[in-house]
Amino acid sequence: MTSPRTRRGRPPASTREALEEIAFELLLRDGYEATTLQAIMTAGGVGRSTLFRYFGSKAGIVWGEFDRAVERLRSALRDADDAPVMAAVRSAVVRSTRLSQAAAPESWLDRFRVLDRDPALAAETAAHWRVWAETVSRYAAERTGLDAGAPVPAAIGGAVQAAYVAVLRRWTTRDEPVDFGELDDALRPVTDAFQALLNGRDLS
Repeated sequence: MTSPRTRRGRPPASTREALEEIAFELLLRDGYEATTLQAIMTAGGVGRSTLFRYFGSKAGIVWGEFDRAVERLRSALRDADDAPVMAAVRSAVVRSTRLSQAAAPESWLDRFRVLDRDPALAAETAAHWRVWAETVSRYAAERTGLDAGAPVPAAIGGAVQAAYVAVLRRWTTRDEPVDFGELDDALRPVTDAFQALLNGRDLS
């Protein structure tokens, strides 16, 4: 049966977002290593110059928007300095996620599906998530006066990232709009526990 993405007469992808959506359908179906740039160009009905203008490379399709998501997180953290440190972290994660979803609504979760499931990307995925977690850790360190490599800021970054990924995985199993309130609720026990620790209260 002919794929709906490659059927004859399909109009060419006219935007970066449309081509990205097609690319992630192929990546999910065939895997990162087996998906060629030519396959993406053929499915999208675009030429090499268009694809390279949008993404630069196959890696750019996968990682470009992830890197922009980290920048959105950094920006949201900078804008949240008036709140207590862990409330600021939770707010920034939710806000930056909203912005990332709005930037690529059709391919946003497909990107996570590819990164989370494709063995060929496992090492790079882990490295990129470390950058995400370290962004949170550095912010927590700056707000608390602790060293960025100290145990508490490192634990904050790791725990927030783990809770975040758990919610993303849950969302990928559903065929319904994402609920950002659910993300806030999932992060709250983690951020509240660390805020209590930072405040010097007994967590038992």
